[in-house]
Amino acid sequence: MTTVETFVAELEGKNQSSFDRLLAAHRELVQSESLSLSDLMRLEVKTCLEALEAAALWLTDTEELPFKVALAAYCGASAQRYGLLQSRLADLNAASPEAAALADFDPLCLGYSKLFAFLRSLQTVEERAAAGALTNGAFALARFEALAARAEALGDPETAALFQGALPATEQEHVHEGRLALLGTARTEESQARARRASFRTIELLAEVQEPGFVRKFLSRSHKKA
Repeated sequence: MTTVETFVAELEGKNQSSFDRLLAAHRELVQSESLSLSDLMRLEVKTCLEALEAAALWLTDTEELPFKVALAAYCGASAQRYGLLQSRLADLNAASPEAAALADFDPLCLGYSKLFAFLRSLQTVEERAAAGALTNGAFALARFEALAARAEALGDPETAALFQGALPATEQEHVHEGRLALLGTARTEESQARARRASFRTIELLAEVQEPGFVRKFLSRSHKKA
C-alpha cells in the first residue's frame, strides 16, 4: 500500500490530466454551441447550487468534527458564491434582448444532475473529500480560469474579475480542507480504493454535464416562463 501522502499526490496528479481533457471539451462546447457569457453563468449557477446542496446533506451525518466544520464553512461560502453569480447573471441578462424571459431563470428546470445524485450517495469522509473537494472543487478552479479568460476575450472585465477573485478564493479553501480530510482518512487500502473510485466517477459525471445535448436542453428550458 502506498503512503497516504503519495496516494493524495498521485490522485491530484491524475485528476489534473483529466481536467485538461475536460477543459478542452469545455472550450469546444463553448465554440460549437456559441455559448454567451449569460449561458455560461447559468450553467455555473446550477453547478454551484448542486455543490452547495450536496455539502449541506453531508453536513448532517458527518461525524468527523474537522470535516464537519469545513463543510459548514463551505456551505456558507457557496451561498455567497451563488448570490454573486446570480447578481452578475442578472446584470448580463438586463442587457439582453431576451431580458424578460431570462429573468425567470430556473437552475433546477431539469431537476438535479447525475453528478449531484452521485455526490449525495457518498457515505465516507474519504469519498466525500476526494469527490467533492479534490475533484469537483478542483475542477471548478480550473473552469473558473477558463471562464475568466473567455470573459476577457469578450471584453467583459467585470465577469472576468468575478472568476479571478471572489469565486476561486473560497473554492481554494474547500480544496485545501478536502486534502487535509483525505490525508487523515485514506490510510488503508480499502479507504484509498473508495476515494479513488469516487474521484474517477466524479470525472466521468463532470464530462456528462458538459455534453452538448444536455447543455442545449438545459439552456432552452431554464429561461422559459412557467
